Amino acid sequence: MASSEDIYTIVNIAIDSAFYQEKYNLNFYQYLNGEKFKRDDVKLFIQSGLSTAIQDQIQEINLYLDGGNEAALVREAYSWLGKPRARKIRDYLSQIIEDAEKYEQSKRRGRKPGSKNKKKPAATANK
Repeated sequence: MASSEDIYTIVNIAIDSAFYQEKYNLNFYQYLNGEKFKRDDVKLFIQSGLSTAIQDQIQEINLYLDGGNEAALVREAYSWLGKPRARKIRDYLSQIIEDAEKYEQSKRRGRKPGSKNKKKPAATANK
């Protein structure tokens, strides 16, 4: 069984490969589901410093892509990427966060929407 440390390791490797090797091959939801992580582990990841750092990085890349006077500092940090690659990295990082939130939602207790609690259509009386 996978541990919560594996989440941080795989995400760090995925980020490094996106920035330095231009490889975007982590489907985080599929990974979490395949390794059968506990909801609490994923919830801790969502609340972790790594997740916050990813979200901050997404905001910085958005600022770089938007341009303007506020982007002067981040322009220096991200100009080596180029805008098309920066968009791709931003979308990849966003997908990692979205996949974690989606997995955490899917592992909540209780009935899943639409399972056994569907209302049956009312019978029409033709008499």
